[in-house]
Amino acid sequence: MGGINIYCGSFSGDDKSGSAFEGVLAGMEAMASTHEGEAIARVKSALEDASDHILIEPDEARLLLPLLRRYSAEVDGQLAVPGDLFDQMARDEDESTIDATVLQFGAGLGWRAYCARDLLKAFEVADAEAEPVALVW
Repeated sequence: MGGINIYCGSFSGDDKSGSAFEGVLAGMEAMASTHEGEAIARVKSALEDASDHILIEPDEARLLLPLLRRYSAEVDGQLAVPGDLFDQMARDEDESTIDATVLQFGAGLGWRAYCARDLLKAFEVADAEAEPVALVW
């Protein structure tokens, strides 16, 4: 799977901002209630079966929106410079022995913050516009 782009209705995320989606899902899953965990399991199943995209239906996005808000706030609170995810991406690369591509696909805090930011916007648009969230690679 290549870099992932996020779309929903009137919203288009930044280039490859969804690349850390699996890392974000794992982080959300660790914080999830039983009901939220079931929704995450459905998204993960769709991801496993997909060839070039998945759609997260508006009802699923609405259900996961409060969890994503909590997760996003937690990730933002871990950034070395609050609100500066690009600084964190650079720090992750400088301070890690992990390959930059692995950081991009969910191991890097900066990349997870980047993904969570645009995913949160997409989920909010899904709630407001009743459109599915598309993750395309």
